[in-house]
Amino acid sequence: MAIDGEAARRIDREDLHADKRANATILIEKQRWVYKQYKFYTQQLQRAVGLIQDDDERKAVNYRYMQGYSYKETLLFFRHGLSGSTIRRKIAEGTESMANTLKLMGFFEQDAADY
Repeated sequence: MAIDGEAARRIDREDLHADKRANATILIEKQRWVYKQYKFYTQQLQRAVGLIQDDDERKAVNYRYMQGYSYKETLLFFRHGLSGSTIRRKIAEGTESMANTLKLMGFFEQDAADY
């Protein structure tokens, strides 16, 4: 039981023993860094969705990806005259617009960041 507890407190597998106080400090700092990265990515994605010019494209991408609805559920939001293929095209064009916006923002260069 002591070995499991000792191994659970280690930050890296290379550590021979766990220093509870130092590892707790490192873990807290790492959690803050991860949250900061998450917050940055979320804000950039929301900004990119907001910059989609076409209203139907923006709504389709928002329902499908930002709010997490399935494709069928997204179709239900647009049953006022748009066909399934049109909605599929709106989602594809909206995601392309988002990708271009994110590329201009330098979003994809942030992936190389390490703690």
